[in-house]
Parts: sequence; C-alpha cells; structure tokens
Amino acid sequence: MFGPLNLLAALFFIGTLKDFSVAGLKLTEVRIPKYVVKDSPAQLECLYDLDGEALYSVKWYKDGNEFYRYVPRDMPPAQTFLLPGVIVDLHNSSDATVTLRNVNLQSTGRFRCEVSGEAPSFQTVTEHGDMIVVFLPDQGSPKISGGRPRYQVGDYVKVNCTSGRSKPAVELSWQVNGEPADKQKLRKYNTIVEGRDGLETSVLGLQFRVEQRHFRNGDMKLKCIAELSSLYWRSNEESVEGDRPQKAPALESRETAYASNSRADPVQAGSTAPPSSTPPAPLLLLVVSLAVVGAVATLAQGIAQDIDVFKIPMDRTATGGMAKGDPEARELLAGREEEKRSARPGKSEAQLGKISLSAR
Repeated sequence: MFGPLNLLAALFFIGTLKDFSVAGLKLTEVRIPKYVVKDSPAQLECLYDLDGEALYSVKWYKDGNEFYRYVPRDMPPAQTFLLPGVIVDLHNSSDATVTLRNVNLQSTGRFRCEVSGEAPSFQTVTEHGDMIVVFLPDQGSPKISGGRPRYQVGDYVKVNCTSGRSKPAVELSWQVNGEPADKQKLRKYNTIVEGRDGLETSVLGLQFRVEQRHFRNGDMKLKCIAELSSLYWRSNEESVEGDRPQKAPALESRETAYASNSRADPVQAGSTAPPSSTPPAPLLLLVVSLAVVGAVATLAQGIAQDIDVFKIPMDRTATGGMAKGDPEARELLAGREEEKRSARPGKSEAQLGKISLSAR
C-alpha cells in the first residue's frame, strides 16, 4: 500500500531538485556562426541569466584550449591567450561577445562558452558549437566538360561538372531542362585534395541516353549548380541542339510535291542539281561512229563511180567494139582527161596538157 505513495514522493523530490538547479545560473543562447568566409570577422555570443547570482567568469575555448577569459573583478577584466587561427579583437569583445579578426582555415573548430557563478555555489553552465571557415572557389562558376554541340536521339550524353578549389568542397547538382537529374544518371567521383591548405575540388558526372522528350523546341539545356550553404551559389548552363536524322530523299521529294500541289513534271527523287546539257558519253560515241560510217560510205560510192567511168571505154576497147582511133573513143578519153584535170587542182595547166597529149 505504501509502495506507490513512496514512489510518488521520490519523484516529487527529484523534480523539486531539478527546478532548484534550473532556477539559478543558466545559458539562454549561444550563437556560433556555422560558416564564415576566410579573412572576414566572426562574432561569438554567449548569453546567460544569473538569476540573482554574481558572475565569476566567462571563458571561451577552441577545441578544448582556452583563448579568452572575462573576469569582472580583474583589471582589465578581459584577457586573451595565444592560439593558432584565433585573433581576438579586444575592443569589440565583452562578457557576452567575443569578436575574432581575419579568420583563416585554422580558425575552423569547435567553440565552447563556459559561464561560472560566484562563491559559494560556483555554478557553471556551458554550451558549444562548430564553426567552419570557408575558402570560396577560386575559379568562379563551375566548368562543364565533355559535351557536344549537337545530339541525336539515341546518343549518349557524358559530361562532367568541376568546381573550383574550395574549403570545404562545394556541393554539385545537375539539372536537365530546369528539372533535377535522376540520381541514377549521376556519376560521383572522389574529391580532389591539393595544396598546403588542403583545398578541395568537387567533380560530378552526368550520363544518360538521349530521348525525344529531352528536346524542347529543338534544344536541350544542361545546367550544373555549385553551392556552399548560403555563402556561395554559382551555376553554368549549356544549350545543345537536337540533330534529328533526315528522312530518305525519295520520301522527302514526294511529301514536298504533295504539300505544294505543284503541277510541274515530277523530277528524279533525291536529285537537287539541274539537268546537264551535255549528252552522255555513250551517246556521243554513237553519233561520232555514225558520222565516220557515213563518210566512209560516201567515199566508197565515189570510188565506185570512178571505176565505172573508166571501165566503160576499157571494156569496149578490150572487146573490139570500139577502136582506139575511133572518134567516139577519143571523145570518151577526152572526157576522162577532163575529169582527171578537175580532180587534180594541184597540177598546172602545162602538166595537164602533157598528160592529155600522152593519153591521145
């Protein structure tokens, strides 16, 4: 019977102790910036509520090492301790605020605030936060490499996005036509670390097979975005054209004629050059051959006629039908000589005369 009552009494007593401890010194808020750009100032805040107690000290630590102390009873109350990457601006520091000047990469770390009350309780409360000093990319916008000016449906896109050197590494992402790329199409590579400061370079690949849906108004837009919290945001975009395969010339010619309703005579499919006025070589050879044959036939006919002319008197003389001194034979011979004279324009009149006399 007394078991449950004793349990309730114990819980009430524990709750009372908890409320009593909270009623004393407590921290209301600790503000430590998560990211700070290199060579810029950083402000650390430690807000507390004494709740009637006296303040003994406020101390700041980085990675467990004290670098700032504020004790109201001391003169001067503020005191600093040397620590790599930490330069305290005393003129802008107090019990609740500490200002750091010209932070560098060594300033990155875990910062802790510790507030203690006076005797006799010497109650102490503490809270911490992490601060990262950012070295922004030194090469501006991210670079896109591996792309081509034109793609056809069925081609493979294989591009990489590379950021400038930074600390820490920036986060990269891809967009296709303004929409985030599928994770299955992304290719992640190891971060490249170089230099004494350990600056990092991020690389993210994008690979996919081109489909018709990837083209909008004949273009496809590939965009790479580099960002680092709220301190840095840059992008780079490339617009590539869609090189669609052309249709067969015959089909294209038919479609064009059908669309234009032309009454012109159809032309040979796939021919874009005007017809040539020069006849083909076989036809030219045929014409030349016919001309040569005709010339040979004409020459043969003339020779045959000459043979017939000379053959008549000789046949008649040989058969005895006409004597050599016969007037008719002489007339025939004279005609033959006249024909020879006309057929030999290169001979002089004297030479032709001699030929005529010898013939008589």
